Amino acid sequence: MRDKLSWPVRYAVTIRSSLGQTRKLDVLTWLGPEKALAMAAHADGHGFGTPDGIYDIEVEELGPAKSDDRGLVVSEGHLCDRMEF
Repeated sequence: MRDKLSWPVRYAVTIRSSLGQTRKLDVLTWLGPEKALAMAAHADGHGFGTPDGIYDIEVEELGPAKSDDRGLVVSEGHLCDRMEF
């Protein structure tokens, strides 16, 4: 696992199933694209997707997380690991 970044980053994770379905999840993490991929794959098998399996997965970095007027991270409904925050 890589070192924690200085500010969390937003990622768009695209999951393609073995049946051809495409699902997209937005992820927010301090720990890089590998963590985003792991979080999305885990969520996909727990109520966010279907049990048909993952055929392909792709991660795109969307840039740093937004902050509010107090300088706090705004999750915007992204999937995140509450243990990181």
